[in-house]
Amino acid sequence: MKAKLVLKVAGLIGVLALISAGYCFWLMTVPLSYDRVPVVLSGFVLATGVFVISLTTSFIVLIRLRRSPRAANAPQIGPTI
Repeated sequence: MKAKLVLKVAGLIGVLALISAGYCFWLMTVPLSYDRVPVVLSGFVLATGVFVISLTTSFIVLIRLRRSPRAANAPQIGPTI
C-alpha cells in the first residue's frame, strides 16, 4: 500500500516538473531582458532534473511492486490445461 502512494506522489511531482520545464522552455523563446535569462535556464534545468528523478523513482517502485510477494488469500492464476 505504501508503494502505491509513493508511485502516485512521484507521478504527480513528475507531471508538475514536466509542466514547469515546458513553461521555462517556452519562456526561452520569448524575448526577455538579459537579467532574467539565467533564472529561466536554471529553472528549466532544475525542472528537468526533478522530472528525471521522479521518472526513475516511478520505475523503481513499479519494479518492486511487480516483484513483491502476493497476499496469502489472493487467488493464484495458473495455466489451464
